Amino acid sequence: MVKGHGKKQRAKNRARRTGAAHASAAANTVHTHEPLPDLSVLPLVPHGGGQVLDLDLAARLVAACRAACRPCQKSLAGQMREDRPTLAALAGCVFGTLPTAGAFAAGTTREWAVLARAARARGNGVEALAAVRAMTEEQASDLLEDALDHWAMGGATPEDIANMVQVITPDDLGMSAEDVAAAVDPQTQVSMYADRPAGADGAGPTGGSYRLHLGYVEMADGRPLPLIAFEPRDEKGTGLKHLREGCRWQPWDGHAETLPELDFYWRIRTSIPTQTLAEIVHTDWEGWDDIELWRGEVKVPEDWWRLLDVASHALLCGPVSSPDPDALLAAAAKGELVAVIARASFR
Repeated sequence: MVKGHGKKQRAKNRARRTGAAHASAAANTVHTHEPLPDLSVLPLVPHGGGQVLDLDLAARLVAACRAACRPCQKSLAGQMREDRPTLAALAGCVFGTLPTAGAFAAGTTREWAVLARAARARGNGVEALAAVRAMTEEQASDLLEDALDHWAMGGATPEDIANMVQVITPDDLGMSAEDVAAAVDPQTQVSMYADRPAGADGAGPTGGSYRLHLGYVEMADGRPLPLIAFEPRDEKGTGLKHLREGCRWQPWDGHAETLPELDFYWRIRTSIPTQTLAEIVHTDWEGWDDIELWRGEVKVPEDWWRLLDVASHALLCGPVSSPDPDALLAAAAKGELVAVIARASFR
């Protein structure tokens, strides 16, 4: 009995150590996937929160994925889900560098990717690690699976991986500091309709005259958010000062992670039967309009209407000089754009 128990315990320990199925470990027929990738870079990224990481476990799991060995992947992934700092570092190497998590990533991954990019930018992964620690087993499994999809494409050398975290100066790349910043931390995707809708020249009774330009912006999780850009028709009572001080919109630099917060006192009123914009106003705490920014009757494109119907909110931004998305983002980069997220009201 003692001898049998010892044999079982050794098999159990071997299975835990190697990630092999218990039957393979008991028969001493465990296998490895070599060469193991060099993941010594993991402690250098901030997402592990400075904790001790299991680099051997991470390397064996990545190697199993590259070899498409499902039994090893299953057993090793179970161990990885229990080691949240190593999981966070493994995922952070991927989602801390990509501009978005991708359209096919799980919701958990898309939300965590925002924290991962912020951790990389600040060099502090405490918040990102705390979010991983708080995940359910299912959420941790989704994050790990999405991360392994990238690692499984494999073949990256230690030098390639190290490029994720090494400090590169603009002089090293022969680029200006502004170009380097744009490459490392790109602005979000903005799409605009080339022609403004018919009737978009309506004048705001107290806020001056603005033309409206419709479009959409990609949020940090990859989903589109409707956008309404305001172009001043004249210089009297319109422009940056009016929108910033009179309307109290916040500066926006064009990045998905820094989209302004929702101000539910701003309302976009629409007409359901005609699929038109009718009013864009600010209300006081009793629901009365205190800023009437725009009134009119704008027939909007069908796909933009459907997007507004789903999102129920839109980004209001300005001032812009045209419906050119590059011009909008250029103004944002120079600190000459303000914005707010408003609620849509359907009547």
